[in-house]
Amino acid sequence: MRRSLIAAVSLFAFLAACGGGAEPPQTADVTPPEPAPVEPAPEPPAEPEEAPPPPPVPTATEVVTAGSTFMFSFADSDVKQATEEACEKSSKKDEAKMEACVAKVADAGAKEGIRFEKDEEGGWWWVSFGDAKGKEQIFNKVKFTIAGEEGRTLKLKPEGKDAGKRPMKKLPEEVVIEVPDETTVIMTDPKKGKLVYKKS
Repeated sequence: MRRSLIAAVSLFAFLAACGGGAEPPQTADVTPPEPAPVEPAPEPPAEPEEAPPPPPVPTATEVVTAGSTFMFSFADSDVKQATEEACEKSSKKDEAKMEACVAKVADAGAKEGIRFEKDEEGGWWWVSFGDAKGKEQIFNKVKFTIAGEEGRTLKLKPEGKDAGKRPMKKLPEEVVIEVPDETTVIMTDPKKGKLVYKKS
């Protein structure tokens, strides 16, 4: 019995010597890494601004009643071809003479034009004019009313008499004017064909 007690004491002393009662080793203090900053989500690209709508195109009536002046365009009118054919015959295939002949007619035409005037009583007049010795001469001056509008075409109804210096003996019952855009007016003459005028 005594031997058993001594053996038990010796075993306890051995275990104590071996560190049975020692404190456990301390673990290293590990600090977790800070989270990476979160970048803000990219903003969606801005939608392109819509272009403003184009301004409305004036109607044929609005173009005519704006009181504008339109000058004769030789290059765009049927008169050009007729002039070239006549000058070719008269020049007898002489190119220089032909060019001079055409240029003379073109220069004279460039000084001619038409305009639409409103009188004090609110009436409208169609006026054609040209150059006479360096001064403006009114060839035709005719009062009219607008009888109708269809698309870019106007129908004018002449009234009274031609008050110009080169009056028409008999006014037509109706004059048709094409207004393809706000800068162009086209009239058709029974003899001269299409006559184009451009806003000055």
